[in-house]
Amino acid sequence: MEYVGYLLAALFVSAIGWLIYQYSEVERDLALEKIARRAGMNFRFGLPQELKDVLPRFRVIEDAQAKGGDFTAGINSIVGTRRDRQLVFVDFQWTTVVYVSTWRRSIWRGGGYDNLPHTRTHRRSAVAAQLGVPVQPVLIRPERIVDKALALVGYEDIDFTSMPEFSERFYVNSPDREFARRIVTPAVSRFFLENVTCTVDFVGPWLLLHDDAPMRSSSVEHRLELASRLADLVTRESAR
Repeated sequence: MEYVGYLLAALFVSAIGWLIYQYSEVERDLALEKIARRAGMNFRFGLPQELKDVLPRFRVIEDAQAKGGDFTAGINSIVGTRRDRQLVFVDFQWTTVVYVSTWRRSIWRGGGYDNLPHTRTHRRSAVAAQLGVPVQPVLIRPERIVDKALALVGYEDIDFTSMPEFSERFYVNSPDREFARRIVTPAVSRFFLENVTCTVDFVGPWLLLHDDAPMRSSSVEHRLELASRLADLVTRESAR
């Protein structure tokens, strides 16, 4: 009887948690729709084909798909233009399966542990901006302790001796070191130092801004403007 009580309590807590999650998702959807309407952009109209074509080449998307679970992009999306430049906000998610040892009690087989599969869903958000020029893949993010470890397995951090403050605060990686040095001009490095606290991924004619968590709706408008300004700057600097 005591076991049944624990089970009912666990089910009740799970149901409350599910209801809270559903309510927060609805609130977020309404907030995103309001942001899109205020900015004159489209909500949940799908992603531009030009972005779909290049999306798998971004490092964060490539890593998510490589984990082996189902991948979905465009759960929520805001698409439009600003200063004649395409801007896109997108939620994406993927699933992973882990096996957890669970104790079983059976009158036929006795007690023991079973490895049961558990599915986990990971969700992230990103903002993409279309560049006016095609670029080689370059990843730039605030430097973390893990980047020191990545350097040991071949993920080299490209340093900029003429911009020591930028080199100290940001990790830069690219298969084309010389192109990375050309794209990070003094003006671009100054923009990063003053404005950027997230990961920026350049691939082809697009850049992608993202964090390691879903983006709060209150941050979406700021991130769209940040992506637009950075795309303008990189396009101008590259044209020089």
